[in-house]
Amino acid sequence: MSELGLRERQRLETLRALRTAAVELVGENGLHDTTVAEIADRAGVSRRTFFNYYACKEDAVLGAVPPTVPDQALKDFVEAGPGPDRLDRAVDLVMAVAKSIRQGGGPHSDHRELIRRFPELVERMQQHGTAAQELLSSVITEQIGERAGPESVDDARALIMLAGAVLRFAYKKDPEVLDNPDSPALADAGAVFRRTIKDLL
Repeated sequence: MSELGLRERQRLETLRALRTAAVELVGENGLHDTTVAEIADRAGVSRRTFFNYYACKEDAVLGAVPPTVPDQALKDFVEAGPGPDRLDRAVDLVMAVAKSIRQGGGPHSDHRELIRRFPELVERMQQHGTAAQELLSSVITEQIGERAGPESVDDARALIMLAGAVLRFAYKKDPEVLDNPDSPALADAGAVFRRTIKDLL
């Protein structure tokens, strides 16, 4: 295994160990009464190491890290020509960025249960969502702005916002959609939005 591969494996193992410790502790003590020091202790790392992986205890509970834009998903979106595939590539890009936030392991159903038990986690999830939108907007401006004018950048941003709406619509029907990109709910959501937009024209 390459050094980079080993580092990545160790990074993921530490992320998961911290998340497991955080989930166990909030289950025992509640979110308010669980501290970063306790989470780090149970995971067998220092507080400094904790903050190298998660910004706060809420992120550790959610297994959430700052969003990133995967290169391949961005390339597919930027290179997609006009047509129905462009919306699909935009949805793929938004999904890839949303999935990049969740690095601590565990199915999405875990997140839903934690948010049900601790509603204060909703605000933190919304902050990550806003950060993802801002990151996508910045990256698209940089990537497309170099090739075309402001109108093209605005069109791309609007498409990304539409893709986000498609994904949220699909999520309402199938909350596991992020873990299952082949979910029929995703294709159905795309079809509903295309039909609705067509009816408006």
